[in-house]
Amino acid sequence: MRALDVQELLVNNRPILELMVLWATIATVGKPWLYVAVGVWLLYKCVTQRAFLCRTIQTLPRDFNGIKLLVSLRLHILYQYRHNWPLHYYYLEIVKKYPDKVAFIDIKRNQSWTFTEFNQLANQFAHYFTAKGLKQGDVVALYMEQSPEFVAAWMGLSKVGIITAWINYNLKHEPLAHCINTAQSTAIVCSPSLHNAIREAVKNEQLPSTIPIYVYGQADDDTSAGDLSKELHQMSKDEPPKNASVDFKSDLCYIYTSGTTGMPKAAVMKHYRIYWIAFAGGRSFDIRSTDRLYITMPLYHTSAGILGVGQTITKGATSVIREKFSASNFWKDCVKHDCTVGQYIGEICRYLLAQPPVPEEKTHRVRVMVGNGLRPVIWSQFVERFRIQRIGEFYGSTEGTSNIINTNNYVGACGFFPIHPVFALWNPLRLVKVDMETGEIVRNKNGLCIPCQPGETGEMISSIRRRDPLFDFVGYVNKQDTSKKVIRDVFKKGDEAFTSGDILTWDENGYLFFKDRRGDSYRWKGENVSTTEVECILQPLMCVSDATVFGVEIPGMEGRAGMAAIARSDKAPENAKEFLKDVGQRLCSSLPSYAVPIFIRLCKEVDKTGTFKLQKSKVQRQGFSILQCGGDELFYFDTTEKVYQPLTAAMEEDIRSGKYKRF
Repeated sequence: MRALDVQELLVNNRPILELMVLWATIATVGKPWLYVAVGVWLLYKCVTQRAFLCRTIQTLPRDFNGIKLLVSLRLHILYQYRHNWPLHYYYLEIVKKYPDKVAFIDIKRNQSWTFTEFNQLANQFAHYFTAKGLKQGDVVALYMEQSPEFVAAWMGLSKVGIITAWINYNLKHEPLAHCINTAQSTAIVCSPSLHNAIREAVKNEQLPSTIPIYVYGQADDDTSAGDLSKELHQMSKDEPPKNASVDFKSDLCYIYTSGTTGMPKAAVMKHYRIYWIAFAGGRSFDIRSTDRLYITMPLYHTSAGILGVGQTITKGATSVIREKFSASNFWKDCVKHDCTVGQYIGEICRYLLAQPPVPEEKTHRVRVMVGNGLRPVIWSQFVERFRIQRIGEFYGSTEGTSNIINTNNYVGACGFFPIHPVFALWNPLRLVKVDMETGEIVRNKNGLCIPCQPGETGEMISSIRRRDPLFDFVGYVNKQDTSKKVIRDVFKKGDEAFTSGDILTWDENGYLFFKDRRGDSYRWKGENVSTTEVECILQPLMCVSDATVFGVEIPGMEGRAGMAAIARSDKAPENAKEFLKDVGQRLCSSLPSYAVPIFIRLCKEVDKTGTFKLQKSKVQRQGFSILQCGGDELFYFDTTEKVYQPLTAAMEEDIRSGKYKRF
């Protein structure tokens, strides 16, 4: 190397060389070989990969702060793990600290509970069901609408070791019965408006007729049903007797996730898992005890039910709960109730931007919005229009351990991995290469997974560490479902990892961007939709020969819209309109609105593999393009009329251009 080159190297890489000197100094104590190795690596990078090294140095502050946060969170949770308190003990500490402070506000009924009052309501749930003979380990299905009482129910029952199953209140018929039966529920608590759905499931023998049903309120469809809310008032408000066997490691509830295959699966959530999500979210996004959280997302989901409400339970913040999201009332509610933190999914942000300006969008005090799915193309516009100081974008799954956060407000990213290769030695989260055509994880000649490098796209996985509670995959109630989410021989023979089923892109600076879902599910309207679940509704119909369901992209829309390719049987009406009327009624009566397919393609036959598995890659690529569908009839779901209408070329153009958005 010429002297001039050496001089230029010294000048342009002065920060690196200073870092090397620091490393050499530190090497005098501790483990010199490690620092010498890093120093050699840095020198090598200076000469051969200067651009990569510059990016490493540039992102060092971000990585340092991220690792510092992670270490502090881990130390805290491991300390609490040894402390071994059940979740409600933390809430009781908050009650002592803020006895008369408002804990929950129900916007619909204009009703509020102080921390003391809410705890007393939770105690009444515990005493009531104990008196009914339920004991630790029994399961109560909570099929309730959005309300603080939903939280009080699971909190109170957890005090005596009764597990609650959080049921999606949009479900009906087979999916509803599946969720209740999967959890092996011994009782059901439902809202008055949902009582009829339970009765229908019992009538159709989808649920056992012997299962006790408790209606929280007066059921309009059955005057003989008791009112649980009135019966609770007769119960003691005192703390139930302490149960020494209920601790930090006990099962608290089941939360359902579509996953990547099959019907909804009941993920086992332990006390420490819920505490970890709530505490880590609050610390990561600087949520304070003085904050008021505006919650419009479903409480049966992790985002609102744990991350959101968890700030009240573990930190003493106030939760302001609205029954259903309303774009026109969002900022008005925030101003009226003095909210300082909001929750979102990507669709909520898009709906808010589509609203005409209102004075409240400038006068609110919301400083942080926490959620996931905010698209990069509207991120800056959303922040600027509504004057949001911070977007708390995160990525994670209810049951898994692959959780990441955007700590520095980087536009569009859901988190980051440091690009320094030393990070890979201890990081349990990785991206591995996937065959985008088949959806299968790619393995090398030794049968091991191939890790992605910065700039590549792959599936998020998380190493399973059985002795570490934060990285141990507990899984689902159904152990067969659990085994399907675990892969082995990942980076060495015998190791295990949780597969998220999600495809992310890792850019050259280490930022991660959500790209797609792998497998048999897609995301629409902020909800995961299992294609198998929809297929299970279609395939039993006598008029349907075969049906396969998948997600297709609509330009300008978040996630993927559902599409079903259906082959009619010889028992189907010849008239497509009559056929689709029957199919549409079946779908609308059996599925929540977000799971009803937006498009239907009537095919002569549905492609299958040699083992009779339905193939969907070809029809998924063709999407709802009239030109590519080879003469098959296409239909779209008119959400106003609740019927399927023929998809014309003009309508296809309107959908693709964004003129038609009524989905």
